Amino acid sequence: MSARVGVTLSGRYRLQRLIATGGMGQVWEGVDSRLGRQVAIKVLKAEYSTDPEFVERFRAEARTVAMLNHPGIASVYDYGETELDDSGRTAYLVMELVNGEPLNSVIKRTGRLSLRHSLDMLEQTGRALQVAHSAGLVHRDVKPGNIMITPTGQVKLTDFGIAKAVDAAPVTQTGMVMGTAQYIAPEQALGHDATAASDVYSLGVVGYESVSGRRPFTGDGALTVAMKHIKEAPPPLPADLPPNVRELIEIALAKDAIHRYRSGGPFADAVAAVRAGRRPPRPNQAPTIGRAAPAAIPSSTQARAAIEPARPAPATPRPRPASGNHRPAPPARRTFSPGQRALLWAAGVLGALAIVIAILIVLNAQDRQDQKNQQQSTVTNTITETTKTPGAPTGQSASLPKLSGPAIS
Repeated sequence: MSARVGVTLSGRYRLQRLIATGGMGQVWEGVDSRLGRQVAIKVLKAEYSTDPEFVERFRAEARTVAMLNHPGIASVYDYGETELDDSGRTAYLVMELVNGEPLNSVIKRTGRLSLRHSLDMLEQTGRALQVAHSAGLVHRDVKPGNIMITPTGQVKLTDFGIAKAVDAAPVTQTGMVMGTAQYIAPEQALGHDATAASDVYSLGVVGYESVSGRRPFTGDGALTVAMKHIKEAPPPLPADLPPNVRELIEIALAKDAIHRYRSGGPFADAVAAVRAGRRPPRPNQAPTIGRAAPAAIPSSTQARAAIEPARPAPATPRPRPASGNHRPAPPARRTFSPGQRALLWAAGVLGALAIVIAILIVLNAQDRQDQKNQQQSTVTNTITETTKTPGAPTGQSASLPKLSGPAIS
């Protein structure tokens, strides 16, 4: 038997309705017959289920993601493997069934989201990503199809860990997923390791699309779009957007990861600042999670103090005649000759330069990766596109208009 309506996996999870089909398999709405609750079940394709290395990594990721506890992350309930007569052994993942609508469906139906809804969605998604980033996980496939919006406006991020497991498996099939081309970070497109800042870039693309109603880069194929992410600046955002919103998206879409927010938390903080009417803070250029932070750079006041020469003391006043209330004059300050002052000035400048050079060496050793001279040919085999079946029937929403019923990425 194959995965179809009525099939029960491992004697417990009964498939009821096909929700979506993607590059890795199918997502079904089903019921947990043991607990009597509705769930979403991702059934992997045969080529993944029969790859021992992939299955092992997928299993480990499922365990890790199951430990993430946050209202903005769809929960993982169970993982299993079962025999299907005509498909062999099949792996599956049991997840929370989110009562909501994928963001891509919302954008398709409404076009450009309101600025209030867009910023709220971006901040919520950034907070959810930070939970994973703090645990050392990188999503690697942040896109509107993996961002669910409930009728109350709650964001639920889905498919955590899936893309990471695929990336770790040997690339032996066409269609190996490492990020959807329209939302992929430049370093991912070049074949480099994805970091938390890569998720921030992808979320920046989602933000661009939400506030403008269009994606920053389009093209005839995945490779063309990926090359634009690597080389081209995104088209200007609509002029009616506030400057601080445009600045926020521009920072998130920086080609070099060091110029973006390093993880979901700082990005969410920047969104909160914009929502409060302020400019987004500049990224502090600290390295991504898991690496030591650089030494603090001295403030401008400290730097001036280090290089300013000693000021000459005022000339000793001419003695006055003694009087009844005469007080002894204070001792004269030590003065320096012009040659001594020049030496002090030079020593201060050299000392400040030594501090700056040492800081630059530390920053360069920790944060700079030469990602700009990679050959375009490394992009091949890193990009795929995902197809999905139509979403669930449309319902009503208190936050975004006409949100659908139960769905999952």
